[in-house]
Amino acid sequence: MTSLGVVLFVLAALPQAPLPLPIGTATIRGHVVRTDGPPLARAEVRLLSTDKPGPPRVAMTDESGGYEFATLPAGRYTVTASKTGYVALEFGQDRAFEAGQSIVLKARETRERVDIALPRHGAIMGRVVDENGEPLEGVSVSVKEMRLLGGRRQLVSVPGVLPRQTNELGRYRVYGLQPGDYVVSAEVGQVGSDDLPGYPVTYFPGTINPVEAQRIQIGLSEEVSSVELALTPVRTARITGRTFTSSGEPFQAGVQMRPSWRSTGAIAEAVGARAQPDGGFEFSNVPPGDYVIQAFKGAEIGWQFVTVNGADVTDLAVTTLPGSTIAGRVTFEGAETPAKRDLDIVPAPADPDQTAFFGTPSSAEIHDDWTFEITDVSGPSRLRVTRAPSGFALKRVIVNGLDATDAVMPFGAESQSVVDVEIVLTREVTRITGTLSDARGAPAASGAVIAFAEDRERWYQGSRFLSASRPSQNGSFVIAGLPPGAYLVAPVDRLPDSDGWQDPGFLGVLAAKAMRVTLSDGQQLAVNVSVIGR
Repeated sequence: MTSLGVVLFVLAALPQAPLPLPIGTATIRGHVVRTDGPPLARAEVRLLSTDKPGPPRVAMTDESGGYEFATLPAGRYTVTASKTGYVALEFGQDRAFEAGQSIVLKARETRERVDIALPRHGAIMGRVVDENGEPLEGVSVSVKEMRLLGGRRQLVSVPGVLPRQTNELGRYRVYGLQPGDYVVSAEVGQVGSDDLPGYPVTYFPGTINPVEAQRIQIGLSEEVSSVELALTPVRTARITGRTFTSSGEPFQAGVQMRPSWRSTGAIAEAVGARAQPDGGFEFSNVPPGDYVIQAFKGAEIGWQFVTVNGADVTDLAVTTLPGSTIAGRVTFEGAETPAKRDLDIVPAPADPDQTAFFGTPSSAEIHDDWTFEITDVSGPSRLRVTRAPSGFALKRVIVNGLDATDAVMPFGAESQSVVDVEIVLTREVTRITGTLSDARGAPAASGAVIAFAEDRERWYQGSRFLSASRPSQNGSFVIAGLPPGAYLVAPVDRLPDSDGWQDPGFLGVLAAKAMRVTLSDGQQLAVNVSVIGR
């Protein structure tokens, strides 16, 4: 019995072999080429099933750039190609951040011409000089993208692209870039450090506000040179203070600071402070500007705004709040209560400066009797239903007997808790359906349709009045759950990166060419639209 036990233990400890890939009768074939036409041999092609979890199938292209995946089960797949020195792309993508096109296979079907054209990486080159035109060595030069995430402009790092240091001539070269628009910045030392104080982070061509930066456009395999940044010293300052919990106790914990969204119009990266056991903190080398400081301990979080104009800021107090509670019930107007609790309720942040610098908002705990509770809520927020049971949509949000469907409510203190909330769901769900076609009248499966309120006041982060839909392979699309009202419907050849389609500037351009429609409670509306491009 002892020997048997040892054998069983050893077998159990061995690594488990992956499940065998299912065998089918369908085939996908295609070629991987350079964007200027020649084939790419020895490129790696990965095929992944989006219907069934499991490892991808991998193939290498031959000398003609060709590849094949055979014996595939019917289902939906994505195909991605990559090769060193080139931008990895999914079938149907022009840029890595855009949505690719999935492939739906039937049994015994052979899908030909699943071709992917890979662009070479691009680069940005230039020089960094001081206020006298002298080269600066050891300056960190970053290339980032300004993208709309969660309805807010944010500078985000480009995957795989690292900052580069200038040489003794002040020159730099940042490479590995795909086609797109980029923001170039130079940083000497860092806010919060004592390294070479006096030079703020500067964005090309010479501004400290990222929103005012000039975008550098990179084409296919393009190298852009002569991107020169001139740094001008400014009088920097120190910010010192202490952190306290909601009960007044000093604490040593996370303290971070970033430029205020109110003054820059964009969210920049946060920097940490030197924290001390007695709750003290310090930020050094801080250039002039408006900032927001965030302190957190466990679930408690607090913010403090500060303006720096060259003089030190001292004795600042940042006090955390315990967080508010939101509680109530879900009701169903004119319908039986569903058996399954497919429902997500979240407090959607409404102020970029009073939003946690990291993490996501808590979602509600839904109980069997359809009551719910959300704890540790801080910062101005709107109550949002991000997922509803099949066939239902949000009708209204009632707080203490008053309609608060789209209202911004303050949260953070215990006194700001609300425990008499009613989330009303309805089966009178609006639907806009139709077909998206290209200029030739063929289905535009890689395009998208955007529906947005005619009222520009409703173009805000997390608005219920904005929705987008990608069509199926035959071009059909569905946009469901918009509240009653007047809308503009516009097709695009591709959705912008991430949440870029929600950018008010982008919507404003679409509005001039969009179709106007009006939705009433539960209305089903059919429209046919053609791609107009971005």
